[in-house]
Amino acid sequence: MSFFYLFLIGILIGTAMVVPGVSGGVLAVIFGVYDKMIYSLTNLFKSFKKNFTFLFILGLGILVGVIWFSNVMMFLYKSHEVITKFSFIGLILGGVPYLFKIVKNKKEKINFLVITLTILLSFSLWMFSSSIFNIDLDKESSSIIINYINLFIAGIIYSIGKVIPGISGSFLLIIIGMYEYVLSIMAHPIKIGLMQLDKLIPFIIGMIVGVILLLKLINYLLNKHFGLTYSIIIGFVIGSVPAIIPSFDLSLNLITCIVAMISCFILSYKLTK
Repeated sequence: MSFFYLFLIGILIGTAMVVPGVSGGVLAVIFGVYDKMIYSLTNLFKSFKKNFTFLFILGLGILVGVIWFSNVMMFLYKSHEVITKFSFIGLILGGVPYLFKIVKNKKEKINFLVITLTILLSFSLWMFSSSIFNIDLDKESSSIIINYINLFIAGIIYSIGKVIPGISGSFLLIIIGMYEYVLSIMAHPIKIGLMQLDKLIPFIIGMIVGVILLLKLINYLLNKHFGLTYSIIIGFVIGSVPAIIPSFDLSLNLITCIVAMISCFILSYKLTK
């Protein structure tokens, strides 16, 4: 894999990290860099030069994708939400066959019962979690410490979507009421970082803690229970689709959205074939 191609994959992953309902981890799996990313992070010093170069180029692409598409997303979300979401549905579904192929190449078995249960779990989280947990940073709090704890928890929750394929960190932020806040940070990281550093630090610490803990768990599962882990991942990937489907009208615009979805499906399928 060339450095330029790896950089482009990073941009796509970073772009997906901004879109609610879309998991950057899913695209990492689809484009064949997820396993290597987890290995490089957990075994950084075993082959430092090789692992660092891989992570640096991929990470640089992700950073570019996050920053530029955060600005684009702020426009698309307001002006072209429906066609944008249909396009990402196509990208996700087009990569699903590749997930099955990965397990087949490893000569592991797919657990269809686990896939079904994971799809149901993903759907249930989408349907009910917003009524269970919500963080409102705009609400006046009698304790600054409570706000810091909330931000720390939010960072951990956001990290889930960065590490586990099929779970959207942006969607989880919507559930806890922090999507617009984090989107503004990603669109203008330097400006927001200087103006709201006290809020940014606990969120980043929470995200780092979450990533470290989850990386150990995912690395263990991939080494010991590869087929089962990918069955869960496939379930979350498919189960994430209903959360992306927007409200739409039966009009000519819907035809455009379907064409965009089919085009993105074909693109994703061809790139991962």
